[in-house]
Amino acid sequence: MDFGLFTTWNAVYEGGMVPWDPDYQGGRLLEADAYKQNFREIEHIEDAGWDYVWFGGGHFSTQGSMDPQSLMLSAVIANHTKNIKIGTSIHRPTLRLPGETLSPRALPHERYAFDNLQPEDPFQVAEQAAIIDQISEGRFIYGAGARTRGSAERREYFFEYLELLKQLWDEDRFSGFEGKYFKYPAFYESYMSIPKPVQKPMPMLLPVDSQESFVPMGEQGYRIAIGAGSSPHNLRGSAVLREDVQAYRKAWIDAGHEGEPSTVVRVPTLVADTQEKADRRVENLMDLARIYYAGRVGIGSTDAGSAGPDATEEVNLFGTPEEVVEKIHMFREAFTTDEIMFECNWTSSVPRDVIMETLKCLSEDVIPHFK
Repeated sequence: MDFGLFTTWNAVYEGGMVPWDPDYQGGRLLEADAYKQNFREIEHIEDAGWDYVWFGGGHFSTQGSMDPQSLMLSAVIANHTKNIKIGTSIHRPTLRLPGETLSPRALPHERYAFDNLQPEDPFQVAEQAAIIDQISEGRFIYGAGARTRGSAERREYFFEYLELLKQLWDEDRFSGFEGKYFKYPAFYESYMSIPKPVQKPMPMLLPVDSQESFVPMGEQGYRIAIGAGSSPHNLRGSAVLREDVQAYRKAWIDAGHEGEPSTVVRVPTLVADTQEKADRRVENLMDLARIYYAGRVGIGSTDAGSAGPDATEEVNLFGTPEEVVEKIHMFREAFTTDEIMFECNWTSSVPRDVIMETLKCLSEDVIPHFK
């Protein structure tokens, strides 16, 4: 199996407490300290021989995440590492259909981005991703998402965007693109080109954000990531999610794609070397997570109720190394997964020293069981 760290380049506040902690006294955001701490986590997993690091994040929200530019951060990390693979999970391109209105699920910072940012230029995204792959010497994986839940048209729009990216990466000279949503003429002269990635084809990983997307992802032959536990990608419970994964696998096989359809599972993770320490830290985390999710509901999130702490109590990687090893065996069978994406700062509420201890336990006492 492969193992990766999911991080949103989490913030650090004066006093070491997050703003939703009842004991928070208004400490300011320490950006320089946050960068240093996040680099320490990357250095640990690189030195310990982990397989991947995955960058999530979004615009205009620094309470938990300091990663509004996952492609830029991937390039920085590519230049600081030698072995670990680097992926965006996710890069969320600004895609806007004519006359489209924003989903009521959107939070205020997401609404501001939708209302004010310019639509993403596929040519620039293709260039940036190719440069990252060159800098990393073929270690980059492009992961993207577009909030397609409940909209077949938006899913079609997103798939067309991905097809355009693939054509730009694969063709020596761009021959033009004539789609429903994107239309570009061929390059005018033979000297015209864009940077090309090392890897051919460029690997992609697409998080599945709705039940309606599993079969189309399989039909298209995309590798997928799913969120277990409290992820907003898992609003219907783990039993239904397992059925969705089987539907994805069947669609992949029926479409005749090469290789084995597999999934990456992102899971909230906290590991400690003793049962007492693990139980205490998990209890503290769950208390903060309930406050965190209550705050999301308060600012308009319709995901938070069904994707909150109760779901995480059902599916998680919390406990001692022995407990976590056993749970990974279960995930491997239930979701036909060959990779776990450890979310070691779920809800951005985990103290940074606890994160480092979790990484150490995973590196020394969990991952070796599967290598």
